[in-house]
Amino acid sequence: MSGDNIVVDTSLIINLFNGVNEVRELINNRNLFVSIKSEIEVLSFPNITQKDSALLKDFLAQCHIVDIEPAIKEITISIRSRYKVKLPDAVIAATAIYYDLPLFTMDKGFKRITDLQAIILVL
Repeated sequence: MSGDNIVVDTSLIINLFNGVNEVRELINNRNLFVSIKSEIEVLSFPNITQKDSALLKDFLAQCHIVDIEPAIKEITISIRSRYKVKLPDAVIAATAIYYDLPLFTMDKGFKRITDLQAIILVL
């Protein structure tokens, strides 16, 4: 797939909305794929304001939201059993693996998943 296509996780989206310029530069002019798990996570933060929710929804509307297809479910099961990671992280990693795309994240925990191409932004 094209280098312009990437999967972004919850940590990256949160830091984008917190104004981290490195994140904005990293994702600029790329096609963003977002797991439905990340979509749910960012939209369900406690005490999220209506304004922030609207901004997040506008951002997500420009992304490719990936639902859990049967193949992604199978990869998720394999990741959870092999690497003992949390379910949301396993789904996000499985999404990137299924689409053969790099995962851009700020979560160092993804390093453990050896069959995942994780690009970890460290500030």
